[in-house]
Amino acid sequence: MNIKALRLFRQIVIQGSLSAAAQSLHISQPAASRLISQLEAEVRIPLFHRSRRRLLLTEEGEQFFREAEHIVSGLDEIPRIAHDIRTRRAQRFRVLTAARIGQGLVAPALVRMRRSHPDMEIQVDVYSRMQLEKQLGIGVYDLGVISLPVAHSLLEIVATPLVKVRAEALMAADHPLAAQASISADDLASQPMLGLGPGQVWRDHIDNFLQAGGVEARHIVQSSSSLLACQMARDGAGVAVLDRLCAPSIDMTGAVMRPLTPERWVSFGYVHTERDGLSPTARIFVDCMREAVAAIREHSPADRESILPVE
Repeated sequence: MNIKALRLFRQIVIQGSLSAAAQSLHISQPAASRLISQLEAEVRIPLFHRSRRRLLLTEEGEQFFREAEHIVSGLDEIPRIAHDIRTRRAQRFRVLTAARIGQGLVAPALVRMRRSHPDMEIQVDVYSRMQLEKQLGIGVYDLGVISLPVAHSLLEIVATPLVKVRAEALMAADHPLAAQASISADDLASQPMLGLGPGQVWRDHIDNFLQAGGVEARHIVQSSSSLLACQMARDGAGVAVLDRLCAPSIDMTGAVMRPLTPERWVSFGYVHTERDGLSPTARIFVDCMREAVAAIREHSPADRESILPVE
């Protein structure tokens, strides 16, 4: 497989044109065109529709990009990996996470880690759920922090539960349901729901809850960001579902949270490759996350009830 052609393919998709991609890789446009033709011949897939003005991804090209992008982007890590090995930089720590749990748990845990290890270099990569699972499969990281279970890994990974959280309906403080102590699927039957698109883990939890209560989900806003959906719910556009561990990720002024009934719980944990095991630095960070969870639970009785550490 021609690695240069794969890099070029990725750049065309990212930058939107063959000429810009060729320029970024310091090759001529005719040479770039030949590389793409060679790649299509090698994979036996038509990657682009060709027009006079631009290249457009075919359906097969879109699928190829989604599946191959994380592998190609991982190649960019090779120089850094080699440099770290040469210079024996044992004090570098890389954690992968998603935005919701990253802001709610990873950030406060990293603050604690920095206080005790001020010389440590830390890299935090934040991805969507789908991107994160692919990155976990590459194995170029010390620790991943994600909701469990984890799928689609290319490598054998070890997943360890850290905390379980109760799912709660989030809405504006003046919402009619805000007066209730808990929210059932039937309560949400007539409500506009705001949340993630179909097929995403958190959305599946919500849909399963509604379907178990005999209610069909009616999501009027579907986004790749659950935090955006929760901000809209806070501002009165409908109802979203979140948990109190991730609630600090948004400004909760003017919003309330009410537990779902019957209760729904979701686990968050940390993952690492089975081959590499849990490094000493990662163990330090896990301890910092446990301390952060304990501190968050002290905020209020509601936090203690809805955020439960897993020993």
